[in-house]
Amino acid sequence: MRLPAALALAALAACSSPEDRAAKARLFSAGEERAAATPFDWERPERSLAMDADEVAARLGSFDWEATVTWTVWRGKEAGRARVVEHHRLRQAGSGEFEVQSDLDPGGAEGAETGKRVIWANRMTYARSRFAPFGAWRERPTDRGRDARRYREESFGVAADCLSLAAPWKLAPAGEAIFLRRQGRRFVLSLDAAAGREAPSRPGVHPPDGGPDEDTRRRLAFLDGREPVKLEGELVADAASGAPLKVHLRAAFRVKGDPEARAEVEVASQVKALGAAVAAVAPPREVLPDERKTRGVARALEAAGLRKRGQAAEEEEAPDEGE
Repeated sequence: MRLPAALALAALAACSSPEDRAAKARLFSAGEERAAATPFDWERPERSLAMDADEVAARLGSFDWEATVTWTVWRGKEAGRARVVEHHRLRQAGSGEFEVQSDLDPGGAEGAETGKRVIWANRMTYARSRFAPFGAWRERPTDRGRDARRYREESFGVAADCLSLAAPWKLAPAGEAIFLRRQGRRFVLSLDAAAGREAPSRPGVHPPDGGPDEDTRRRLAFLDGREPVKLEGELVADAASGAPLKVHLRAAFRVKGDPEARAEVEVASQVKALGAAVAAVAPPREVLPDERKTRGVARALEAAGLRKRGQAAEEEEAPDEGE
């Protein structure tokens, strides 16, 4: 569903003049205006879950959003359960700037958590890892928002991604709801037993010589052999625009050919604030220049007189990456 937008981005990637950039901005802002002006089709409420952050911002304005995703897997006795928790947060401005953060807690030893922070503001991408020193943001001038948007949609699309694993599913109207002082429509999620289930699919992979490692084989076995056995939850969509305000779901899976394997996922996501209650997105105060390649070895060679500084800078300059 995102292919047309991706093709448009690729076609405009070579734009470099001020006039081209202005035309590009007009094109995408016009698309957002059309999305905001298009009435939502309540005959297809699942379309609410497919909206990306730009469309939601076009329909609702600036918004704060957060989600927690909990994965639990086990084989045989439940005492051996493994649990992984994802935390996502997005601050999206109606003007297009955004700040997204994502953290992964695999359980186990303290300090095993990982995460990233990304800001897109003033037509520049800034990024840092969760445990980078305070203020250690780096510019990403060659990104032009491409990877920043990808990171954002990996977070904002978690509910749709998890639901794709449990397909086919359906939404049933369940009355009205008030959320953040807005009128909403409520829908109940469930498996669609009447619909034919297609064979599970996943992107093609090219394993290394000797095949994938044991952990990867288990993950691929789940993707290839997953069978949803339970799905429950709800969607609260904005009555005026159809934008998703709150999503909660819980799904359970078994694995074909492995009767002891079980997996559960729970997603809880919701918009936390709207409009003037959302703080502006701005570039970080302290920013380091872009450095795609580690300079440690180069500096050691320069100090020993084995490499000229001009040569090192020329060889290590990162190429300009288009979208």
